[in-house]
Amino acid sequence: MISKLPDFPAIKKLAEALWQQDVKKHGAAIIIGAGFSRCSSKHVDGARKLPLWKDFAKKLACELDDANKDLAFSDPLRLAEEYRAYFGQTALNDLIRAEIHDEAWQPGAMHHELLSLPWSEVMTTNWDTLLERAAKNVHSQIYGVVSKQSDLSSIRSPRIVKLHGSIGVTEQFIVAQEDYRKYPENFAAFVNFARQVFIENELCLLGFSGDDPNFLQWAGWVRDNLANHSRRIYLVGALNLSASKRKLLESINIAPVDLWDAVKDIDDHDLWQQQAIELFLKELLNLKPKPKHEWKPTQLVRQQINHEDHSRQFNEPVYAASLLESQIEILRRDREAYPGWFVCPPELQWRIQSQLSDPRPNIDNITPLEQSSKEKLLYELAWQHTVTFNL
Repeated sequence: MISKLPDFPAIKKLAEALWQQDVKKHGAAIIIGAGFSRCSSKHVDGARKLPLWKDFAKKLACELDDANKDLAFSDPLRLAEEYRAYFGQTALNDLIRAEIHDEAWQPGAMHHELLSLPWSEVMTTNWDTLLERAAKNVHSQIYGVVSKQSDLSSIRSPRIVKLHGSIGVTEQFIVAQEDYRKYPENFAAFVNFARQVFIENELCLLGFSGDDPNFLQWAGWVRDNLANHSRRIYLVGALNLSASKRKLLESINIAPVDLWDAVKDIDDHDLWQQQAIELFLKELLNLKPKPKHEWKPTQLVRQQINHEDHSRQFNEPVYAASLLESQIEILRRDREAYPGWFVCPPELQWRIQSQLSDPRPNIDNITPLEQSSKEKLLYELAWQHTVTFNL
């Protein structure tokens, strides 16, 4: 289960920002990388996969010469720069359009699941148009599309912002070393927009690997320009990070959300990436808070219990204490989700008063608890008595 993963608290933190209902507080934005499109799109022939950076770099290397093939893995941006210097900008643009072949791809279910979530902004470094085409069939969120810098002034949030160009719309794509080096100068409006997004929102990176050139460039830009002013950036995926790589990411304000343990039994690389993204999106939806008017305490009475177990909770204090221990976290979540009514509705007061009845706390079954658990349980009991006026 994803909730058992060590990085699950980071998912909860991101979900809290995503589902933030108080407009005065920060929300959550997302940057989509090539790995997301590869996992969620469908080709007309049903077999092909959208290329990743490494695939694109191999194509560049093959069209140059054999001596450059190692660059496909060491520095794809330099390889793209060399290709442009040799063949020209038009040839590089044509290669991108041919490799992506945008019209042959259709958005998948994950595109719709992603865009149905209340992101404050959706940014992408992808050149394909899958997100904007998927947005046409999403009605819970209405997204404007920003393909050029001039669109920023006329299109309101939430927006799908094409940071690195868009096939069929822009004449230039961000792909080579010089493109990245001159990006702050040539695309100042996008840079200022991104700065504001990074300061005001929790930021999620989805569809990137730890060595993705786009990820490295944007993470470096944030570090150089925003210092400590940006919020934590969450890199989500089946990352399979070593301890040293995790430490490195954390040192540059990147919080890894590594879902590897949830999908490591899957053999196919694309399938475990797809499964990881599906699990992540599903969990964000599961963490959506219920409307305040629907709040009610969790039912803690066990539905199926034999006579022996029923008797044990009265005759064995240690066993009864273990049952109480397992309920403390549920009590805490109920309390934190309480809408803050000045007067709790009478029908809910009774449900709160009778919530702890399997077993009902008493001095015998509280005594075996560890000190910290006693304190937590008594705190929840005190809150229940206060909110129900049962003093």
